[in-house]
Amino acid sequence: MKRFMMLLVGAVLAIAGMQTSAKAFTFDLGDITDSSATQFGGAIFLAPTISDDIKFHLSAPQFVSGTLQNVPVPLPPFGFILNTSALGGTYNATPLALGAGGSFTLAGMLAAGDYLIHVAGTATGFFGGVYKFTITAATTPIPGALLLFITAIGGMAGLTRFRRRGSIEA
Repeated sequence: MKRFMMLLVGAVLAIAGMQTSAKAFTFDLGDITDSSATQFGGAIFLAPTISDDIKFHLSAPQFVSGTLQNVPVPLPPFGFILNTSALGGTYNATPLALGAGGSFTLAGMLAAGDYLIHVAGTATGFFGGVYKFTITAATTPIPGALLLFITAIGGMAGLTRFRRRGSIEA
């Protein structure tokens, strides 16, 4: 048993010593026009940094949103086998503003064409890091349209109440 543990520790140290330099990958998601959700998972093993380019195409003007999330894989009590810190992305040399759960929205309606999002981070897990990238394109931004619909209904209800109140007092 002692010999097995020594062999295991030696193998772990050998793997840790094989850390390589960063590898940049380019992934093409193709045409995402009117997609419900296009998911992509990226991973980097035995390298200190993540530097990936994710390309996509729009065949018609669309609103684009998505998420960029770390996918940690813990191994208690040793820490994480796979983990990423400082995970972020850029679009047109502008950092993505990541909200709760890593959500982001690209500003305004994007014209038809080819687009690129650059994902970067530091792999802090023992064997590297893993992230999940999800992107959605739609002609109408659902959250904005829903907010407008709700405020319009509320305004009509308020106007109706105001008119009824005015006729009762008169």
